[in-house]
Amino acid sequence: MGLVFPLGEWLLLSIGFLAWAEWPLFRIDRSLRIIPLVWVLGWIVEYSFTFFPPWDWHFPRIFVLVALTLVAWKKTEERKYPGILLASFCIVAQDLFVLNEPGILAYDQWLFAIIFVSVAFFITRDLWSMIAALCGGMLLSIVFTIFLFDGVVRYYTIPNAFLWHFSIGACMIIAVLRKAREYYQARKTLIPIAVHQESQSDEGIAYRKDD
Repeated sequence: MGLVFPLGEWLLLSIGFLAWAEWPLFRIDRSLRIIPLVWVLGWIVEYSFTFFPPWDWHFPRIFVLVALTLVAWKKTEERKYPGILLASFCIVAQDLFVLNEPGILAYDQWLFAIIFVSVAFFITRDLWSMIAALCGGMLLSIVFTIFLFDGVVRYYTIPNAFLWHFSIGACMIIAVLRKAREYYQARKTLIPIAVHQESQSDEGIAYRKDD
């Protein structure tokens, strides 16, 4: 995770550049073109101003979360608040658990990250709603963290680095699986239609020969 562009950034920036490329094979939504621009803007803010502890601010990621939340908010018409609230509570629960019972549960980061993504997945109906729940949940949890743990937690990375990478990776996998399912469902629907049209065409040829 110590790369210049770690996993989360690699995936998001790749999606952003593919959206600019407009390759027919990928069909990336044009609204995601904003990702590289917002990331650069956050990087400029982070390295142009001095911010002090106890919070370790990662502004490129925060800016991208805000942008993705706004894009996903406009793309979906279903209620966004339940997904965002429940997802954010998962992160707050993790922070409270780690503060009160540190080290009692092995692999707690993985456990709470899986719960976080699972809540966003099962409570939403489409990909954009899930993105809104994930990104909005992380943003709202930042507000809760600052309000609840000010003076308690020192040098806390905002947003949580592990959760950031895990959520983006899981979201990409879910998006690919959903697109694959939609593709095969559409293909199953088109095959009977094509067979029916072909049979009608053969019947028409036979009818003309009889004439």
